[in-house]
Amino acid sequence: MKGIPTAGVGNIEKLFKRVVWIATGSGIGPCLPHLLAQAVPARLVWSTRSPRATYGDALVDEILAVQPDALIWDTNDQGRPDLVRLAHEAYRDFDAEAVICISNKKLTWQVVTGMESRGIPAYGAIWDS
Repeated sequence: MKGIPTAGVGNIEKLFKRVVWIATGSGIGPCLPHLLAQAVPARLVWSTRSPRATYGDALVDEILAVQPDALIWDTNDQGRPDLVRLAHEAYRDFDAEAVICISNKKLTWQVVTGMESRGIPAYGAIWDS
């Protein structure tokens, strides 16, 4: 196989010209192949505790190399963010066409329904199995 393998809900990105990725904690893992492949212009909002201490400088630097405008929210220093607001701001500022959220069930539902209530296409895992 050539290239970076991608799978899951993130493949929805291919239907759009520009997307916003919302990730929390280790949810960055499923986002990484898509962000690194750079098949679709994207903007990342990642909320996590102490990203450099938790995931290492190499990972954070790799993310910033492909996402220099990423918003990496350190919940240890900044508290928990309003991810619906941040998703909407990133969507608007990046002129995106959709939002993809990789988080826990509760937060994914909040972001997806928060975006859909504004008429914004939004996607996340459905936990159906």
